Amino acid sequence: MNFGPKNTDRQVARPTPLRVVHYMGTNFGMTGVETFILQLCAAQMRAGHVPSIAIDLFSREEVRAIAQRAGIVVHDLSDPHISGAMKSANRTTAARGRLAKFWLRVGRVRLLRKLLRDADVLHIHAVGISCIDGFLARAMSPRKALIVTHHATITWFAPYRSLVSDLTFWLEKRLSDRVVMPYAAALAELVANGIPKSRAMVIPFCVDQELFCGHAGMPADGALTVVMSARMFAGKGHLELLSAIAALKHRYPGLRAVLIGDGPRRPEVEASIERLGLREVVECVGRVSHGEVPAIMRRGHVIALPSYMEGEMFPLCLMEGMALGLPAIATRLAGIPDIIVDGETGILVEPRNEAALARAIELFISDRAFHARAAVNALARFQSRFSAAAVAQVYLEQYEDALLNLTSRALLM
Repeated sequence: MNFGPKNTDRQVARPTPLRVVHYMGTNFGMTGVETFILQLCAAQMRAGHVPSIAIDLFSREEVRAIAQRAGIVVHDLSDPHISGAMKSANRTTAARGRLAKFWLRVGRVRLLRKLLRDADVLHIHAVGISCIDGFLARAMSPRKALIVTHHATITWFAPYRSLVSDLTFWLEKRLSDRVVMPYAAALAELVANGIPKSRAMVIPFCVDQELFCGHAGMPADGALTVVMSARMFAGKGHLELLSAIAALKHRYPGLRAVLIGDGPRRPEVEASIERLGLREVVECVGRVSHGEVPAIMRRGHVIALPSYMEGEMFPLCLMEGMALGLPAIATRLAGIPDIIVDGETGILVEPRNEAALARAIELFISDRAFHARAAVNALARFQSRFSAAAVAQVYLEQYEDALLNLTSRALLM
């Protein structure tokens, strides 16, 4: 599998296992970013390598639990005892404001430098332009490879630009061995903003094929269960999906929907279910642990994400469904068209087009041959492009090539 340029003229001579520190400096709670990091680490461990994660675990207990079960070491940046500087910063945050943030950064740089003494690679996961602590730590550890995976576009991040982010981006352009986006349009935007094209590449996000395994069943005649797994935030498309189902429910009494997730818009979603008379049609299971999601998804026949949310990137839920043999219905938004091949592994519709959404659902109900064909294609596409094993292998090739380049440059000095 080749998502970007590879050096085929020389053999990589690095010994294994590779020791990789994954660093995420921001905290928005438990999101798809954390899930991706955990699944990538699990795949790297199965391949015989030694990943660890440096992350703030505040309000992220699921990260700790999943990592413990998988045997992944997590360095908790929210722990005030992790370094003297961080302890001081946590103690004085309210009183000293910016000075406390400065000392917090100093503490994180010190921690990362310590971790890098026993590591080969620093893999930064940046939401927008972030993690200046990681770039500073790498600048002080020049023999370590630096890979950056972006989890948001430059356009989305534009309103949050600051002197700190501009300095961070300046460091990224000069220090990174590889800069990664999950789809081509987002990568092109990075290159247009100064990331060297020779060091930029597309590597998609991934899903753990050992967790998301086993195939969903085929629907009965005239029946279909649509699964949507997404936090209930504005723009995710829950209300549009409910409206589409309401338009079809009288013609197709076997139509059902299962909504996985919770969030600030849940009261509005519940009210819409009542208003549209869908209480017997739609099940809201709420927030569940990530380990419970596959069993719920296997009850369905199609995975749906009619999102129009600003900041949508490369949603894992679509790939999770594909891993179970679920074709998808989703919108032409951000990286989604790079996940779904329209008419082959699912159906793409325009954002906020409830009529098109209803037609897509109806096609899966009325054309069982199309559903069966799309299910097979979805699973095959997942296995070749989006499984954690496949994506981890691509990253490992990039780690090794970056380390070889560092060694070559050192020998020439």
